[in-house]
Amino acid sequence: MADYKEIGSYIDRTYKVVRQDLINRFKQRGINVTPEQWVILNKLSEKDMFQTDLASMSFRDKPTVSRIVDLLVKKGYAQRKRDRYDGRKFHISITVKGNNVVKRALPAVEESRKLGWTNLSEQEYETLISILDKVFTNYSERD
Repeated sequence: MADYKEIGSYIDRTYKVVRQDLINRFKQRGINVTPEQWVILNKLSEKDMFQTDLASMSFRDKPTVSRIVDLLVKKGYAQRKRDRYDGRKFHISITVKGNNVVKRALPAVEESRKLGWTNLSEQEYETLISILDKVFTNYSERD
C-alpha cells in the first residue's frame, strides 16, 4: 500500500504543473486571467448566480471568491449587484467582455486538458475521478 502521507504531495505537485500550464497558455494568447479567475468566469458563463453559490460550485471559500469577483469586476469581466430581496446577497453575472475572454480562453483550457490526459484511458480517468471524490468525501465528512 502507498505511503498515506504522500497523497498531499502528489495532489499539490499536479495542481502546480496544471496551473502553470494554464498560466503559460493564457499569457501566450494575451488572456488576462489567472486559472482561479478562469474557474469563476467559466461558471458564470453557464449562468448568473449568487456569490455564495459561486463559492460552493467552484469549491472555493467565500472570501476567496469575493476577492476573485472583485478583480473580475475591476477588469470589466463580471458585474455584481446586491439582491433586491436580501441585501446581504450579491448576484454575479458575466459581462460581454467576460464572455469574450471565456471564448478566447476555452481553446487554451481544452489544449491543457488534452495534454494532461495524454496516454490515459477513459477507464483511468474515471478511476482517478472516483478516487479523488472518495478522498474529498473522507475529508469533507470530518466537519
